[in-house]
Amino acid sequence: MSQSGADSLRAVLDSVFAAPGYQWIERHDPLSFITTRIIAFRQWLFDLQTTHPALYQAMLAVMLSVVVGVFVHAAWVFLRTLRSGRESRQAGESRAAGSRRDREWFLGQAQLLAGEGRFAEALQHEFLALVLALDGRSLLRFHPSKTPAEYGREARLAPDATIEFRALIGALYGFAFGGRPCGPEEFAAWRARTAPERYAPAH
Repeated sequence: MSQSGADSLRAVLDSVFAAPGYQWIERHDPLSFITTRIIAFRQWLFDLQTTHPALYQAMLAVMLSVVVGVFVHAAWVFLRTLRSGRESRQAGESRAAGSRRDREWFLGQAQLLAGEGRFAEALQHEFLALVLALDGRSLLRFHPSKTPAEYGREARLAPDATIEFRALIGALYGFAFGGRPCGPEEFAAWRARTAPERYAPAH
């Protein structure tokens, strides 16, 4: 081949390989660092197995323990989540059941608790029985999530009845939450003030 023919061929090849499709571009792999470290660690394990078999076995035991610990922890978290969900549903059912309990039920529970000497708890049931009675007269609206203070604010009572009702609530807080002693006499005196007819509606 003549020199001119060789030059022409080289020129054609140069033009072809100058196209973008033939350009060599080194692409950066973002996972190359991790891949390299994994390969190096695996090679290190192989070398360790050859040079120090006992240490290799101990290393495997530790790694297996870590993996088992992770799975055990995950199972514990899963079971705890299920148990929490079940307890939440049961609590919701209990609240729903509480909203269906009538005045007679709360009065009966108060009597049982008082018979066991649990007067502070009995007072709370007596108060809910009174709230249900006032609810039946449309003087307030019963809801299991409401506090006694909320009932005191919303009750539509005559001025004197409002004062007495709020004083009753104050005494309830003192006995049930304030550490004020509550025995049979205190319970009987407080209970006498829960008669629904004492609380006249507002005009």
